[in-house]
Amino acid sequence: MHGFHHRAVADLPDWAGDLNNYYWRIRNEGRDKTKRRKYYRRVRAERLRLVEAGICLNKVDAVCKYLVSLKQVNADRMHVALESEPQQLSFNF
Repeated sequence: MHGFHHRAVADLPDWAGDLNNYYWRIRNEGRDKTKRRKYYRRVRAERLRLVEAGICLNKVDAVCKYLVSLKQVNADRMHVALESEPQQLSFNF
């Protein structure tokens, strides 16, 4: 387990399946920059699709940050972000 002690295993929400797949492919493409760029473009499009579908941007960002690093610290932050309620915007008249 040398080198992988910081890795965390966290449950992802159902809507994060495609992001998980794309980040896995980015990690495993290695040195082929054209394939990695292709998957980074797909990540960008998926993030935009999720935000337009009504998922809070903070939740999408937290999941992506965890998927980039797979660290326990980011897994904990992701769980906090996923369990927090989105703030309702209000105007004080």
